[in-house]
Amino acid sequence: MNSLQRHITGLCLCFLTVSLTTQGQTSNVHYTGSTLSVVDAHDGRLEPAVGVHSRQIMRANREHPDMADGVGWTYNHAPMMAYWNQAFFVEYLSNPVGEHEPPAQTLLVRSDDQGKTWSKPMVLFPPYKVPDGTMKEGLPHVAKDLYAVMHQRVGFYLSSTNRLFALGYYGLVLAPKDDPNDGNGIGRVIREIKADGSFGPIYFLRYNHAYNARNTSYPFYRQSKDKGLVKVCEEILANPLYMMQMVEESDRNDPLIPLKKNYKAFSYYHLPDGKVVGLWKHALTSISADG
Repeated sequence: MNSLQRHITGLCLCFLTVSLTTQGQTSNVHYTGSTLSVVDAHDGRLEPAVGVHSRQIMRANREHPDMADGVGWTYNHAPMMAYWNQAFFVEYLSNPVGEHEPPAQTLLVRSDDQGKTWSKPMVLFPPYKVPDGTMKEGLPHVAKDLYAVMHQRVGFYLSSTNRLFALGYYGLVLAPKDDPNDGNGIGRVIREIKADGSFGPIYFLRYNHAYNARNTSYPFYRQSKDKGLVKVCEEILANPLYMMQMVEESDRNDPLIPLKKNYKAFSYYHLPDGKVVGLWKHALTSISADG
């Protein structure tokens, strides 16, 4: 067994001791405190912030899957949270045993009491069958009875019209050590989460280079009769900061990705003067003056 936990109120605490200095034209992000984390510990061995509560939202159970997610998969990873209409939503990806091991799916849990209790996981993006015969350039492996592996760094989008959408990404792993986020996957999908708890249909938002509406299992968003959904998808694609979170899985020459570097897990926030602070894995930072 393992558990999937989320520190609800602690999400923004990591920025409280980050400050900016300006010397001429140079701005940089640096840490001004003296407390250092222990990187080998899951919690950094840092003292919990006052007021933070830890809630277990799902506990995997291979022996009794009905007590967990219904399937008994034990690799549950990459939780992302949204708050909308007085409810918390957490999306996370799931594999039977380990990371980057197919099959994969993305699930959703919901809390209507400020995170105290959570719903049973619901399948948001189900396992996706990879066409037999699929290959990747430079690899000798050929797909046969294979399912995609999901990998996403961004999971929700709240539209300007107050509609909530979930996003996921179907990647390809043809062999051990292959990666789903190498720019050679299938594509990114989108689905509406409705106020009554139901889901809209799944659409592809953006394909990788080898895929299109003719060789994929879900329709392209432009085929939807829901004009509002089409507008939301265009809204997403026109948002550079949102698209930057898709850089790992996107085509390496995708024109909608602002910074075409293999940096991982982009997060950002705005400064009072309108500039944007960007942070990535491995302590990489940057500041943008034009959003």
